[in-house]
Amino acid sequence: MAYDADETRRRILAAATAEFAEHGLAGARVDRIATAAGCSKERLYAHFGDKEALFTAVLNHSFAALGEAAAPPFATAPDFAVAIFDHLVAHPENHRLLGWARLEQRHDWASSFAVLDEVRRTSVGHLDRLVGDRVDWSPDDLFALVLSIATAWMQLPGLPHDRHDGPGLDAQRAIVREVVARLLGPA
Repeated sequence: MAYDADETRRRILAAATAEFAEHGLAGARVDRIATAAGCSKERLYAHFGDKEALFTAVLNHSFAALGEAAAPPFATAPDFAVAIFDHLVAHPENHRLLGWARLEQRHDWASSFAVLDEVRRTSVGHLDRLVGDRVDWSPDDLFALVLSIATAWMQLPGLPHDRHDGPGLDAQRAIVREVVARLLGPA
């Protein structure tokens, strides 16, 4: 079987995402990532460099995935908020990775700026188009508010109905939709 560099990179990213989400940058172990990815540590280093560079690649990949979830041309701001909510529910590791990056204060944010700025520009563009001048807030402030609403249950785990399946999830999704609609007033 021929060596597939893209498949190896994909496996390493998946294994590193799980490892970093569970243990953070400081607690993650390259040997566990390599074992889970089915490759050698040398192969991992050849693809990504050191552990910090791998963490940056994982974090940027998670930001890019959020950007993809925010990219469709939504009909309403509540639709946008629900899409963000659904993406983060489907990928809870993304929120954990961001939390670790903020907590450990070792991430080189400049290395993520291009990806983060693309997510911000896409999201702000949607919100500006969907909301217009119905509120006096900047699109960046509006994005921060909508993102906070969409991540509310991730910020305070253990709340009643803190379930990411079945009726609890449906209720949360409905709340996100309604809160954003109320925040912005009638279209």
